[in-house]
Amino acid sequence: MKKRWLLLASAFGALSMAALAQNKVQIEFWSWYLSPKFDPYLLGVIGEFQKANPNIEVKLVDKQDTMERDLQAAIALGKSPDVVNLWQDATAAAAQNNLLAPINDLTPMNQLQAQFWNNTLGMFIVDGKNYGYPWYGWTDQGVMAYNSEVLKKAGITKVPTTIGELLTASKLIKQRTGSYGWLPPVKDPNGASFLGQFYLEGLPLFANGKAAFNSGKHVALLQKFIDLMKGDFIPQDLLRKEAFQLNNEYYSQGKSAFIVGGAQALVRVKDANKDIYSKTKVVPAPLGAGGVQTGGSMSLVIPKASKNQKEAALFAMFMTNNKAQVQFAKLAGIVPTTKGAENDPDLKAANPNDALDVATSLVSGTGRFITPGWNPPKNTDAVYKNFNDNIEAAFLGAKTARQALSDAVAFWNANAK
Repeated sequence: MKKRWLLLASAFGALSMAALAQNKVQIEFWSWYLSPKFDPYLLGVIGEFQKANPNIEVKLVDKQDTMERDLQAAIALGKSPDVVNLWQDATAAAAQNNLLAPINDLTPMNQLQAQFWNNTLGMFIVDGKNYGYPWYGWTDQGVMAYNSEVLKKAGITKVPTTIGELLTASKLIKQRTGSYGWLPPVKDPNGASFLGQFYLEGLPLFANGKAAFNSGKHVALLQKFIDLMKGDFIPQDLLRKEAFQLNNEYYSQGKSAFIVGGAQALVRVKDANKDIYSKTKVVPAPLGAGGVQTGGSMSLVIPKASKNQKEAALFAMFMTNNKAQVQFAKLAGIVPTTKGAENDPDLKAANPNDALDVATSLVSGTGRFITPGWNPPKNTDAVYKNFNDNIEAAFLGAKTARQALSDAVAFWNANAK
């Protein structure tokens, strides 16, 4: 009798486990350019989430340069992922194309406001609705890393504190060492990065709701950078590759002397070239005449085609919570978008002899100050493509700086509605 009872209990247990497995909801999470380096971190947070939510299983898939195309294809085929890591402009474009579910329909606004700074939440608002859970952020001018050996070789004893000084130093470095100095954002396939140069110098981008970045001062600033490229003081590769990636490549190979941006850039340098990393010093980034900084945030979005939106929203909130973002900041030098990170003692502490530690301590509490400088326009993809095409035409001499900016303004005003 006892044996029969044990057999029945065993069978019931097996059936219960099988039923539990069948009742589990599997959600698919797409990260962007984080694998394999950050797999232990991602899988660790996923493990904690699954432990707290045993009825949900998370499948991690890392995407890279084909992210947007893959997302559109998956949705069209009825195989939509449930949580997707996008950047601000891609989030706006996807929302405008009616591909995303508004997160304020899935997570109460009071919970969102308790977890995130309002400025980071505001980055993902399209037509009055929020479409992105703010994830890891960055400051475009947060810190400046420099190769102390290259500056010494070039005879530069004063580290630049303004963009003007940085451009002057870059010329001297190229003339005296053959290395480039600073690689400024010129043409970014994921946005309209040259607008940032105008913003940093305090030049207005819009007037009365219309694009207005074609004044004489705007033209002169664009021409200044065109002349730098003509003189080979900044590389033409900036027209072909996103500045963040190119900066890391050039700096890690000893081909450039400065990186201006967030602390996360130094993670890649540390991995790629320990000798150069050991010669790297970090200071607050030089600012332009406008005295402002720009920055941004990645988002986690939920496609409208997701069949598991409720579970996806739970996971997105967990992945972006303060504990997880602080942990990520310690690993990657990102800027948390969450309230509370600015007071974390581990992020404030810094080994003065470690460049990444110094950079992380300088930027880790700046999430509440992150601003992109402008909001993505309507018809984001088309408007930004036209802007970048015109900027490229000016750099390649196919258009004058004045004509390129006037054409970009005309297209922007006709299509960003």
